[in-house]
Amino acid sequence: MGKRLEFLKKIPLIGPKNQISRLHMKIIPLSIGLPLLVTTQISPEKLQKKPLSPVINSKYDELAPVLSVDGQYLYFCREGHPDNKGYSKRKDDQDIWVSQRSETGEWLPPERIEAPFNSESYDFPIHASADNETLYIGNIYEPDGSVRPGVSKVSKKKGRWGWPQALIIEDYYNNAGLVNYSMGVDERTLILNLQRDDTHGKMDLYVSFLRRDGTWSAPRNLGPQINSGYSEVTPFLAADMKTLYFASNRPGGYGGFDMYVSRRLDDSWVNWSEPVNLGPEINTQGNDISYVIAPTGEYAIFSSDTEKNGKDLFQVTLPESVRPDSSFVLNALIVDENNKPVEASIQIDDLKTRKNIHRARSQPSSGEFKVSLPVNKIYSLRVEKEGYLPISLNINLTEKQLYPEQSVVLQLKPMKKGSTVELRNIFFGYNSAELSEESYLELDRLRSILETNPKMKIEIGGHTDNIGTDQFNLALSQRRAEAVRDYLIKKGIAPERIIAKGYGASRPVASNSTEAGRAKNRRVVFTILSLD
Repeated sequence: MGKRLEFLKKIPLIGPKNQISRLHMKIIPLSIGLPLLVTTQISPEKLQKKPLSPVINSKYDELAPVLSVDGQYLYFCREGHPDNKGYSKRKDDQDIWVSQRSETGEWLPPERIEAPFNSESYDFPIHASADNETLYIGNIYEPDGSVRPGVSKVSKKKGRWGWPQALIIEDYYNNAGLVNYSMGVDERTLILNLQRDDTHGKMDLYVSFLRRDGTWSAPRNLGPQINSGYSEVTPFLAADMKTLYFASNRPGGYGGFDMYVSRRLDDSWVNWSEPVNLGPEINTQGNDISYVIAPTGEYAIFSSDTEKNGKDLFQVTLPESVRPDSSFVLNALIVDENNKPVEASIQIDDLKTRKNIHRARSQPSSGEFKVSLPVNKIYSLRVEKEGYLPISLNINLTEKQLYPEQSVVLQLKPMKKGSTVELRNIFFGYNSAELSEESYLELDRLRSILETNPKMKIEIGGHTDNIGTDQFNLALSQRRAEAVRDYLIKKGIAPERIIAKGYGASRPVASNSTEAGRAKNRRVVFTILSLD
């Protein structure tokens, strides 16, 4: 299985061991013609750097930490523990363990995960989904118990972990004996450190994207702004989907490997800000690697050598200048008209670009769904289940006063005569009936419902708050309802299937005494008049 990564002397392993042989490496001079990045450094700051509690850190090695999206679960490798699956054959066997935070914020005693992926090989976590029902792990697991290079996805079924399913990555190969991965919170973006034919130095960082058919694109080099003539390893893509942390042994650092941060400047994934060294308060004379950043961006967790306790997990605060943008966690509960949990499909889109951001399903037993979203954008969330009317939610993360986490209950209504659903992503200008472009995504989905149910007839209802005269509000609500109807007719829906009705301020759903209440009263809904 190879030896530990070495730099003329024994140093901490970069990432966990796995089925790929580990490296013997030496410091090498920069090859002529290979790009060398000039990186800036942050000013030293007084940082709080401390080991995690003895509950987590044991006499065995703790490696490869992964924080769940909500920060409530900590997954990591524990090496050499007698309870590990392969301990009887290999004393340095690694299995995946997990700890949960208590109500007081402390880590509870970790448990070894009883699952098929804790094998006699070197098992390590990559990413935990927001609802902690899905894990991405290193290796591809064959039915005969063998493993090979790659990434797998494994989900819980009725509370038990299933068999890991391999991610099919086009043209996946790695000429190095080391690999590390970082999965984005969207579960559609994978960062890899590999050695390939187009690698600038020893190892480079690459990106792969989930495609519509469920496969992943060929790894794309992140370019010379990130990758140097040396090694770039242990990437971590923050929850804002643009701030990238990684380790490199390029010149100008404080030790063998230092941690750096860079920010993606556009959607090309090859245009990055100049990498910044995290500074002497974080980087040491040794090797600083494998950092994972908390959802809040306030601190990082990493594995490091100790004098007497092997490798332990540590936590360090991050300077403001190198923190990622904030992220927002949405906890949703999907229920039916009787408030019973429902398994439904969920789709989240960027309202401005109409680009899909995330797809998932709520949990069958609980109806729960959790997602982390970058701030400073407006999203549309849509919930669908056969036999029910889809419902939508507008998630505006551009407002200054934001809580880091919010919980909502979304109730699905059966597709039957009389059912009414609010169209929450329909937008008009002030005192105007002109539809904004951000409304088109929601309207096209309504059109799709009508096309799927060709005998369905609906009423589009327009509603306002009570600001202004009754006559003005009634006319405005009528014009807005008609604007929606006109859009659908232009898209091919027969006019006789849609009635537009304005109600003005006559049917409030909240108090008009506050702006929040008035905002709820300004709405467009549709009601099923008939299905046959």
